[in-house]
Amino acid sequence: MMKFFIQIIGIGFLGYCVIGAALYFFQEKMLFFPMGPPFGSCPEMDRYHAKAVDSGGVRYYLKEKSHPDNWIIIFHGNAGNACDRTYFWDLLSGLNSNLVLFEYPGYGKDSNSPGEKLILKQALELVSQIKKTKSGTLPVFLMGESLGTGVATWVSTQIQVSGLIMVSAYTSIADVAQNHYPWLPVKYLLKHKFLAYAWAKEASSAAILFHGIDDDIIPIQFAREQVVNFKEKAELIEIENCGHNDIVDVGGKILKERIKAFISKN
Repeated sequence: MMKFFIQIIGIGFLGYCVIGAALYFFQEKMLFFPMGPPFGSCPEMDRYHAKAVDSGGVRYYLKEKSHPDNWIIIFHGNAGNACDRTYFWDLLSGLNSNLVLFEYPGYGKDSNSPGEKLILKQALELVSQIKKTKSGTLPVFLMGESLGTGVATWVSTQIQVSGLIMVSAYTSIADVAQNHYPWLPVKYLLKHKFLAYAWAKEASSAAILFHGIDDDIIPIQFAREQVVNFKEKAELIEIENCGHNDIVDVGGKILKERIKAFISKN
């Protein structure tokens, strides 16, 4: 009988190791979900008259004003691609801002593999390029959605910006993953940790965070922890009756009002 139990424990441990190994070797497919058409082939963007720009491999959609007051550079979430984020154009339509929607490397059917290091590198290159344009002296605000909140936060530690606008923020992707898989040592297996809590402590600009109270993908506890990590003034707006994917639909009015007020103050 004892031998039988030892065998069962051994099989269970082997299975546990196999699952852990699968998580380690296939984690990119579990974290990054690029879908949709190739970059630049997006009828939705065409309808909004957003221009597709490829500048040395750094790709983004651009909506320009004739006499803008500022720039808002948007970093989207981990699924889909920039093409399916036209709701940002609607959300920010009341602002006299040049709007930029970054396309992650590895998304939009390019030849790259998505990963933390390359995404952060290109995100910084994008902001640097914007600051070198003829309107580059205008205030620059970074807006992040889900995965993109960490991207925006890191970029703000590398280059001066006027403020951070965070939708569904986290302390780190490692923390969120550990929350979903508490029975695995995810924090030690994850290669793309996106340590936003550490970056927030180095950020030199004010931040405003929005989060759905019913979010079950990035539970609101992470935003509540993250907001106190920012070195500069930061505020968390908790939105009732919405989760992760419907925050712009449910909370759009609140987001519009508070983003406009935030930009006017910073």
